[in-house]
Amino acid sequence: MRKKEIIAAIWQDTHVEDIPQECTTIFLLGTTISNVGDRVRLFSSKEVWVDIDFVEGLEKNRAGVKFLKDKGTYGIITTKLSLLNECEKIGMPVILRFFALDSHAVRSGLRHLMHIKRIEVLPADVLPKLVDTFKSINPKVFIIAAGLISSADEVRTLFKEGVDAVSIGGEIKKVWKEYYH
Repeated sequence: MRKKEIIAAIWQDTHVEDIPQECTTIFLLGTTISNVGDRVRLFSSKEVWVDIDFVEGLEKNRAGVKFLKDKGTYGIITTKLSLLNECEKIGMPVILRFFALDSHAVRSGLRHLMHIKRIEVLPADVLPKLVDTFKSINPKVFIIAAGLISSADEVRTLFKEGVDAVSIGGEIKKVWKEYYH
């Protein structure tokens, strides 16, 4: 994962042809325990992060993390703080997905920020208000914006505001083309 990167966030129904060839990082958001290995192999030339919370049939624990590592997953995405230590023990990079829904959720998230290397924040449009606060608590945290990003102008604004990367789902093909062409 690089700074100022656009990451493809894909679900079960995402068409593979919608993922730009130049895209180097994939967030696999919806799959099942029986096909996660096939989905990871489909993107074997890319850095594939799997959201363990969205792998149907998989336990969200150390065994689940090890299973995904054995399938070739580069890293784990989760909302569960308890999985951070499990990922570390196994040597799996982890992204904590964080929903900034209100001030209570933000305060709660800030308490854990010192122990996190990477955070994905949803919805993306709240990040301009939070980047400076996040960086003041943990200057090394890698911040990924996600949710409701639908234009290259939004991506440019997020990068200008200090966001390190963006994750885009349904609009990936359109936004990629707008941003890079």
